[in-house]
Amino acid sequence: MPNLHIKISACILILFSFFACERVVDTLEPISFDYFPLETNKFKTYKIDSTVYDEYNCSVTKTSYYIKEVTGAEGTDAEGDPYYPVYRYITYDTAQPWALLNIWSEKIEDNQVQRVEDNQRLIKLTFPVSNDKRWDGIPYIRRDTLVPLRGGVIDMYKDWDDFVIHSVGETFVDTVSGTLYTDAAQISQVDKTNNIERRFSREVYAKDIGLVYKEMWILDTQCRINCSGVGDIATCIFTQWEDKAEKGFIITQTLIDYN
Repeated sequence: MPNLHIKISACILILFSFFACERVVDTLEPISFDYFPLETNKFKTYKIDSTVYDEYNCSVTKTSYYIKEVTGAEGTDAEGDPYYPVYRYITYDTAQPWALLNIWSEKIEDNQVQRVEDNQRLIKLTFPVSNDKRWDGIPYIRRDTLVPLRGGVIDMYKDWDDFVIHSVGETFVDTVSGTLYTDAAQISQVDKTNNIERRFSREVYAKDIGLVYKEMWILDTQCRINCSGVGDIATCIFTQWEDKAEKGFIITQTLIDYN
């Protein structure tokens, strides 16, 4: 009988060891790129409302036009990575012909969306998309890069910090077009202001669509009367930026059509 007890105890010990050492494998959900779908022959048409402040001519010009972005066939970029060219067409009247404006590019690398705009590479999104996620959106761009605009150049990326994702999966209402998107993610790219500079940029992405709204305020001022002489900052601290800006631009970009 003692031998039987020993055998039973040994069997129990072996079974316990087997289950205790059994490997537990977690099954991870695949990463979804639904907020930035990339597919050949997809297009998006945007209405652009632009206000440009020309410091040299002391003028303010407001313009509305349309941009159509068409995703081309997948290719290979200079780094050997798959990418998609984005053909951008412009018109001032959608009833009139479109003219090719430029060609940008997009790719997803290491779960990051890289988009080259006017030879500037930005990391637009990182996946998976989640609230309060942060990343350096302009690691390939110098913060002191001067961007040309009407009347001169502007220090566009000054004071840009991390991009931040807000309100993932919530409803977004485009107040310009009145369109409601039930599942959107808002990305704050910069929101800095002082007495003489305003840097603001925000993008909104809708699930299964991509970019649906963009707003940028890149503005400088010295609070000078008629754009000349020495500025008096104290007199215009509380003046709205639309009224006191002397150099830069305000742009809103609204999705009006897509496939």
